[in-house]
Amino acid sequence: MMKRPLLICLLCTLFKIISSASPCTKITYRRTNNVGFRCTGLTTLQKLEQARTNTTIITIFDSNIPNVPGHIFVRFAATLVTLDLHESGIQTCDAQAFTGLTKLQRLVLWGNKLTFVPGDWFVNMRSLKTLDLSFNFIQGIDYTVFQMLPNLENFYFDYNQLHYIDYNMFAYLGKLKKVKFSRNPWNWAYRARLTWTLENQKVEAPDVWEDWNWMNVVIKDCIESGQGELPSDRVLDCAVGKLLTFAYETFSTQERYSPPGCNEQAKRLVRCMRPVATNVTATDYETVRKILEDYSTVLPSMQRALIPFPLRR
Repeated sequence: MMKRPLLICLLCTLFKIISSASPCTKITYRRTNNVGFRCTGLTTLQKLEQARTNTTIITIFDSNIPNVPGHIFVRFAATLVTLDLHESGIQTCDAQAFTGLTKLQRLVLWGNKLTFVPGDWFVNMRSLKTLDLSFNFIQGIDYTVFQMLPNLENFYFDYNQLHYIDYNMFAYLGKLKKVKFSRNPWNWAYRARLTWTLENQKVEAPDVWEDWNWMNVVIKDCIESGQGELPSDRVLDCAVGKLLTFAYETFSTQERYSPPGCNEQAKRLVRCMRPVATNVTATDYETVRKILEDYSTVLPSMQRALIPFPLRR
């Protein structure tokens, strides 16, 4: 009969231990001599009080922290090199949220709900090498950010709501090696100019939606031949003209190998996609230009919609 009360007491003790367990863990990386602090399921950052002052890596994820208050990480200023706050529901950060982090090399903020990136976050953060702002709702980035990060090597701001960034600002990032900027609602002219600018800086800028290398080369050729400057439609018309010329030349040499009926079907497709306008005398160049613009807008949305439904054989 004594065993049952003892069992109940043991279960109660275990329940108390489990229920009071901290969502944070202290980690020591012996190979790299790093000291880590890892948390999940937080609603505030008060748990940082449990971290050692010599912590070098802080990782917080799967949390709901609407705001990052000022000076919250200043206690780790002398040692912190990586601050990872991904998927933490962050909507805003105080101007002094990252104050004092002069040794920080990696700032990871992907998967949050940020809408703007102010320059105040990066005061005296000249050691930063990687800034990941992907998968947010960012509509603007303060131009001073570029001037404050001279040693930045990796800059990721894909999957946001950016329409424009002054591409001349990338000249301040002299050590930049890799950029991710796709899945933003760029217009064709800006996107081409941004890609061209990064290519001239020898920066790796993979675009996962389309391969625009051919367009960039053609646009550059059109500009240098005196067709105008971006975002003039004359430049795109010139690019479309070169594309059509290439297509016609290729088509003329391979026409005899095409299956019966393809010619008529292709013509019908172009007619169906012709822009609806009062001007029924739209040229082929105008038609193809409109098709290219529409494709650049529609295809990403269609591809994103299919992501949850992978095709299986």
